Amino acid sequence: MTSARRLSTLERQPAPLELLSALDLYIAIDPLENSRERARELREAALVWREGEKVPQAVHEAARRFILSIGGREPACGWENDDGYQVRAIDRDRDEAEPPPEAEAAGAPRSYSEASKQAAQLAQAVAGVVNLAGALASPRAWAKATSWPSREHLVEHVDQLLSAFGAELDQQRFAAPARRLRALLSAWDPGPEVPADVSETARALLAALGIEEPPGGWDAPEGPPEGPSNDNG
Repeated sequence: MTSARRLSTLERQPAPLELLSALDLYIAIDPLENSRERARELREAALVWREGEKVPQAVHEAARRFILSIGGREPACGWENDDGYQVRAIDRDRDEAEPPPEAEAAGAPRSYSEASKQAAQLAQAVAGVVNLAGALASPRAWAKATSWPSREHLVEHVDQLLSAFGAELDQQRFAAPARRLRALLSAWDPGPEVPADVSETARALLAALGIEEPPGGWDAPEGPPEGPSNDNG
C-alpha cells in the first residue's frame, strides 16, 4: 500500500474492506502505542477509499508512516519507485535499546526491535491469508487466472498466519477455519476449479476475520476482476 507502483505489481490488489479488516486485527494485538497509532491513521485514511476507485494518496502516505513505525525503512529507490515486494529491514541497532515508554506501559516484556519484528510478521501474515482466502472464496475470480500457485505456496500462507499468533492462536475466532482450510489445501492439487469445501471454508475464514460477503455474493457473475495472486507476499 505504500505506492501505486508497488500495488501495480500485484495480480490481485487488496480491497478496501480487506485492508480495514487487517488493520482492525493488527490494532487489537499490537503491544506498541506508536505503531498502533500509525495503524489507526492508516485505517482512517482507508475509510474514504471505495471499491473500484484508485487508492487515495493519503492511504499511501499513511502506509509509509506505518511501515516506518514498525522498524521498516524507505526503499533506497524511494517509495514512489518501489516496484517489487521486499521485506523491510529492521534496524538491528535497536536490538539492545531499552523498550520505549509505550511498550513499558503496555507491559510488553521484549525489546522494541522484537516487538516491531512480530508486528511486521503479523501484518504480512494477515494480509497474505486475506488475499488468498478472498481468491478461493470466489471461484469465478480464481478461474480467471492463467496459472495457479503450488499447494506448498498456499499452505505456507496459512501456516504463517497460524504461527504468527503463537500461544494466543486459540483465542482467535479464525483459528478453527484457518486450520480446516490448511488441511483442505494440503490435500488439493491447485487448478482452475476450487473444490466447494475449500471455497466454503475460505469464506468462513474471511467472516471470522470480519470481512463481509461482497454485494451480490461471492458467486456474483461480475465477481472480483482479478484472479489469485501467485507472488510470495
